[in-house]
Amino acid sequence: MSQIKKLASQTAYYGISSILGRVLNFALVPFYTRILPEQEYGVVIHLYGIAAFLNIIYTYGLETSFFRFTTKNKSIDAYHYTATAILFTSILFSGFIYFDAASLANFTAASEHPEYLQYLAAIVFIDAIVSIPFAKLRLDDRPIKFAVIRLTVIAVTIGLNLLFLLAFPAIAEGEYLSALQPIVQKIYNPEMGIGYIFVANLIANSLYIPMLFKELGQIRIRFKWSAFKPILAYSFPIFLMGLAAMFNDQGYTILFSFLFDDPETELGIYGSAFKLSVLMMLGIQAFRYAGEPFFFSHAENKEAPTLFAKVMHYFVVFNIAIMVAIAVNIELIADVFLGRPGYKAALYVLPVLLIGKLFFGVYVNLSVWFKIKDKTIYGTYFTAIGAIITLVGHLWLVRIPSIGYFGSAISALVCYAVMCAMCYYKGRKVFPVPYNFKKLFLYLIIAVGVIYGSNLISISNAWGQYGVDLFVTAAFFVAIYLLEGRNFRHKTVEKRQ
Repeated sequence: MSQIKKLASQTAYYGISSILGRVLNFALVPFYTRILPEQEYGVVIHLYGIAAFLNIIYTYGLETSFFRFTTKNKSIDAYHYTATAILFTSILFSGFIYFDAASLANFTAASEHPEYLQYLAAIVFIDAIVSIPFAKLRLDDRPIKFAVIRLTVIAVTIGLNLLFLLAFPAIAEGEYLSALQPIVQKIYNPEMGIGYIFVANLIANSLYIPMLFKELGQIRIRFKWSAFKPILAYSFPIFLMGLAAMFNDQGYTILFSFLFDDPETELGIYGSAFKLSVLMMLGIQAFRYAGEPFFFSHAENKEAPTLFAKVMHYFVVFNIAIMVAIAVNIELIADVFLGRPGYKAALYVLPVLLIGKLFFGVYVNLSVWFKIKDKTIYGTYFTAIGAIITLVGHLWLVRIPSIGYFGSAISALVCYAVMCAMCYYKGRKVFPVPYNFKKLFLYLIIAVGVIYGSNLISISNAWGQYGVDLFVTAAFFVAIYLLEGRNFRHKTVEKRQ
């Protein structure tokens, strides 16, 4: 239990940066949905979807390789090799995008604004070169510095968004602070529009470099093929796995261009609902940051299977509770975060998206066996099959008018469920872990019943509805606490004795 408590505390630290960071980012969702038409917001979602794929390409699995080879060889050499490789390939990738942006933009929703791609090239370049220093902070158990840096950049990003999209336009029009109007008119260009979103991101990202100056300064430019070859061999399946996994998560941002006559508008509507489902990812992302080095550090422990099974149990219980909290209070969350009524058209798919995210979290836990057993190729197989399911599901279901958006959510759910099943059945032969899924499936069934049962309670008064939904959520939380909280405390006491 002490090890689980340590993991929980590390997850909490990473959760501070992840959860608060996402909360701060979500502060921009109501801002964007109030000032941007669905079509323009769709362009932003589309381009950041591309950026998500680029982040995978730029790092090509070397973060996980850094963890594996540093802990395996008890040497810091992997830090230098992985950081050097990412630096040089990132220069090549971003250079190509930057100088060929005019032609590349024709394949995106920003065909008339190639400068948006140039901004993205610089943003992703910075993200890539700081990825290994951030991984080193995680391996060195420095979650506080990790959190402070992440939150600082996010806060600056939000501040600059408000400055460029709200304050500067108002000052330029003379609505207030008229003394600053001449200055603002010289530096503010209203024709840039949503381009300022990417400018704000780029300026904020640049702060990573001075804040990670120590870690960046420790990098030694080294490349030795005989030493880097096994690192690359380990990371390449993870890269393919990450690429396929990103397609499973963000593929809709690209596929919608082929499925709808007005993809930017549809993407803006569905993307806003999808962003609400990302609330489910807060705990999962925090767990991934803390969990990966945790699993590697305990891989040789003879009690590892039992420990990993306990981690899975409490992880799923916690995320089922979060899922219920989001899905039951969907109207309240939507009224807070979605500005225009048009953005609420796809909210009905949110419960399915949340269940899909839960299965993804389960897969993150299950995938530990092929990482610590150096069989990462299986992760590639699983996610590739998942990507095929995502692709076929979108091309088949989303095209059906009566299904539409729901087809995208169903595709994601089926994708992650199948990946979990494959990973579990193969993993129990290679690295048996005594997972107890019967109780967890029971919790899931009850949670789904609570979510859809709460929809049957309809009150005309909005505040009354909010109150009922919050009461249902609180009751579910209390039930989970009574069932699991006492059990956790009881095991802790036994362990101490």
